[in-house]
Amino acid sequence: MEPKEPLNFVYKDGHVMVYDAATVLRLRRDYRIVGALEGSHPTNPQQNNYYGLPLILLPEEVALLSSDPSTGLDQQPRSTHEQARFDLYMDLHKRGFYITRGIKFGADYMLYPGEPMRYHSHYIVNLMDHNQKITPRELIALSRLGTSVKKTRILASWDPDAQKFVYVSIDWSEIG
Repeated sequence: MEPKEPLNFVYKDGHVMVYDAATVLRLRRDYRIVGALEGSHPTNPQQNNYYGLPLILLPEEVALLSSDPSTGLDQQPRSTHEQARFDLYMDLHKRGFYITRGIKFGADYMLYPGEPMRYHSHYIVNLMDHNQKITPRELIALSRLGTSVKKTRILASWDPDAQKFVYVSIDWSEIG
C-alpha cells in the first residue's frame, strides 16, 4: 500500500483553509467533510453562484480531523457551546450524513444522505437547549421556512438524563 500524500492545510485569520484540490477530494472521500468553497471562480470572478478554492472548514470539521493524528491538525472545541455543536456534528456524522453549514436557511447544519454533489439536502438542523421553550410563533416560523425550501426542520437537543441527542422533526403541511 502506497503512503498517502499529506493533507495540505493553511491557517488564516483563525480559519483552517484548503487551497489544494487533491486535499479537498480526500476530505470528501475519506472523511465525508464538505467544508465551504469561498473563492471566486477564476474565469468569472464577478458572479456569486459558483465558488472555487479555497475551501474553509467548519470548526467541527477541524475538530473531527484532529482525532486523526495523520492530518497534523490539533484543534478542539474551546467553549461549552462549541463542544455542544461538535457533539451534535459527530452524532450526525456517525449516522452517515454529509454535513454543511445551514446559515443560509437559519439553521446550524444542512444534512445530505450522500455526496452533496449528487444528492439534495433533506434536512436542516437547529441545535437547541434541552429546556428551551419555543413559542408557537417561533415553531410556525421554523416549520414554514423549512417547508418553503423543501426540507424537514430538525430540532436537536442533548438530553442529559438519557445521555444522547433527541431529535424532533417539523414539517409544515397544508390542511384542506
